[in-house]
Amino acid sequence: MISQSTLTKARTIEKKHGTSYYLATLFFPKEIKEAVFILYAFVRIADEFVDNPLPDQDPETELQNWKVLWEEAYVTGKSSRDILSATATIFKTYNIPFELSIEFIDAMIQDLTKARYKDYGELKSYMRGSAEVIGLMLTYIMGYSDPKAFVYAAKLGEAMQLTNFLRDIKEDYEERGRIYIPEDDMASYLVTEDMIQNKVASQEFRHLMQFEISRARKLFREADLGICMLSHKSRFAVRLASHLYEKILDKIEEENYDIFKKRVRSTTLEKIWLISKTYVSH
Repeated sequence: MISQSTLTKARTIEKKHGTSYYLATLFFPKEIKEAVFILYAFVRIADEFVDNPLPDQDPETELQNWKVLWEEAYVTGKSSRDILSATATIFKTYNIPFELSIEFIDAMIQDLTKARYKDYGELKSYMRGSAEVIGLMLTYIMGYSDPKAFVYAAKLGEAMQLTNFLRDIKEDYEERGRIYIPEDDMASYLVTEDMIQNKVASQEFRHLMQFEISRARKLFREADLGICMLSHKSRFAVRLASHLYEKILDKIEEENYDIFKKRVRSTTLEKIWLISKTYVSH
């Protein structure tokens, strides 16, 4: 039994860090919604160790400790960290494979030392742990009618992660020294690291963004094919999440691909319109 205080904490974490994701989560039925809150908190806490460590924190130590505590919580069902004991309950309730959680934590650990990716294959390998496995874990929670749903869930996780990378190029470089755009793609479009460092949205950079956005949109279209394989009660929320994330790509295009000026966001009215559009087409 997960306490109300733990659910409230998890919900607060998701609302703070994942506004679009949180909005879509609200459209799940109560039981699934609460499980998603817990799973989101589990992965976000680990992610925060990497991206926004406190001044007195060593990210690798925190992550390794989180991994050990999680393994203990999974085995015993108990932990001094309420989110971990709640996550263990979710994993057991929905028969989520434990290995998926370890893949995720290991990807976070990799993030501490790897800041460049030579090609998309290498980036995709990272996204398997950082995003695709989250889609797989969520599929167990939401329910499915066809095992192929997992293939499409992984594609949706990849599409969302790639979208985040494109939106956050400036922040990832300035705050963390990372570039998640494959080096061979950058070279193909004559985009250099200096351009990113100097926030130059050159014609070459815009062409690169067009290419990566096209890649992300293709993933969204492929992922769409699997939504009908999810339980009926979960489809609307997943479709909405997909539309909300793909809207980020629209916003980048509206800014003429200059993601250096500001962090693109959808307005409240745009989100309401997307909810209505998704409902009508659902």
